[in-house]
This record gives sequence, C-alpha cells and structure tokens, in this order.
Amino acid sequence: MKRRIILKKILEDNPFEKWNQFIDLLAMEDYKDLTEIQRVAYLCFWYDSEVQNGGHLQYFVNRGTSLLKETELSLVELGALQQISILSEAINVLCSLGISPIEGIDDYIAEALEGKYCDIDSKYYSCKPTISDLLEKYFQKYEDEFVLIE
Repeated sequence: MKRRIILKKILEDNPFEKWNQFIDLLAMEDYKDLTEIQRVAYLCFWYDSEVQNGGHLQYFVNRGTSLLKETELSLVELGALQQISILSEAINVLCSLGISPIEGIDDYIAEALEGKYCDIDSKYYSCKPTISDLLEKYFQKYEDEFVLIE
C-alpha cells in the first residue's frame, strides 16, 4: 500500500501537512498502484482538478474515457451526488457529439469554442458541497490509508 510518512515534529509545525501529503499521493501515484479506498479519492481528485482547471473538455482530453465507470462509482462512494449527475450529462454529450481530433493548442481552442460543455461546466462550478469538501471528509474517515505518522 502506498502511503505518505509524516514525522510528528513536522506535523506539530505544520498541521496542514497531512492534507498536503494526501494530495501529493493522489497527484503523484499511478492508479494501478493504489488500494480501492485510495482509488476512490484519486479518481474524484483528478475529475475535479481537470474540470476546475479547464472544464469537462479538458477532463476528457487529458484523462481519457477508460476509467469513466470507475469515476462515476467513486463519485457515488464520495457522496458527490450532484457531480455524478453532471458527469453523466457530460458523458452523454461526449457520446452524442464526440470530440474532434486534437493535435495541438489550436485544435483544442477550436473544440472549446464550440461550447459543448459550457452549461454543464457552469452547473459543476456551482455544486455544493464541492469535491474538495467531500474529499476532506473522506480523508478524515480513511486517513490511515493515506498517511502514516511516525
């Protein structure tokens, strides 16, 4: 199991170090190397990160579609009920309209300007609780799966 080790002294000086190490694990490890509990957080983290940074188009372009079913199940596990509905809507758009081949920034900009996901992205950005809020609760519940205090 992949976990981050935090020294008690560091934690005393920086109480946010547990969260920082949680995010580091999600951002830096490969999906295949994680436990089932870690995979839930990983998939939700990457979905949220990509959508927050560039919308559903960026999510689909950067992350692909091979883990969409697992991502949907992970959002359910996390309790992200609004977000699961929005992802399902985005998947429907993807399946019906597709994405043009993207070989560079100009292709990406042209695809983004079509606005296929604008309304869906707006709905996502207004969701409460946010994925970050839910990940915080998930981390509190499963902290030992992510960090080890020495």
